[in-house]
Amino acid sequence: MSFGLYFLTLILTLLIEIGIAYIFGYRRKQELKIFILVNFITHPLLSYFLWLNSVLLVIPINYFIIFILEMIVVILEMGLLRLGLGFKYLDILKVSIFMNLGSFLFGLIIF
Repeated sequence: MSFGLYFLTLILTLLIEIGIAYIFGYRRKQELKIFILVNFITHPLLSYFLWLNSVLLVIPINYFIIFILEMIVVILEMGLLRLGLGFKYLDILKVSIFMNLGSFLFGLIIF
């Protein structure tokens, strides 16, 4: 993936996921900064893993594998958001699931 395409996917992911966090009521500047920071951690990790796998061909990527990877991201984001925001796990889990589902579905439509 070229840097330009990666940067575009990062920006679109941020817009979608921050928008969903906003809809869920996370509107304070500090909260939104934490959501952005968490995405700056998880997005490159997932993208790097997918890129590395495409080079090394370790596992075939299909929708099941993408689902598993997205669930790992949801769990990681839930933990990071819990640390940063201090809200209940269930509240953070809900928003993390919807954020990742939203950006994943948008990615399917666009790409």
